Amino acid sequence: MSDESRGIGTRIAEVRRLKALSQVQLAEALGISKPGLANYERGVRVPPASLVADLCEKYGVSASWLLLGDGPISTPDLGQIHERALATAWAYLTRGGDEVQQEHLVRLSAALFQYILAHEQFDEGVVDAMGKLVA
Repeated sequence: MSDESRGIGTRIAEVRRLKALSQVQLAEALGISKPGLANYERGVRVPPASLVADLCEKYGVSASWLLLGDGPISTPDLGQIHERALATAWAYLTRGGDEVQQEHLVRLSAALFQYILAHEQFDEGVVDAMGKLVA
C-alpha cells in the first residue's frame, strides 16, 4: 500500500461520506464493484484515471484535491461565476446611464471572471479599478 493510494483512497471515502452515499451506491454510480471501491478507499489499489475523472465530474470534486489533497474539495461552478461577473460588469458600466459598449462589457466581465476564479471574492474597489482599465 503506497502513501499515494492511501491518500487518494481516504479522499474518495471522504467524498462518499460528504455525499451521504454507501459504498454500494458510490460503486454502482461509478460502474465498479463494492469490493473494488473498498480496495481504493483502503489504499490497496490506486484508481484508474478514468474513475478519478468520473468521480470528479459526477460529484463536482476538484481533481487536484482528489489526487493531491491540494485546494478546495469542490470545483467552482463556472456558469455561476460567469453570471456573477457579467452582472457585476453590467451594473458597473450602466451606473451612469451611459450606453454600454459591448467590447467594454466583454473585457470587464472577463477580467472579473478571472479575478473571481483566483480570489473567490472582490469588492467595489477591485471593480472600480478594473472598470477604469477597460473603459
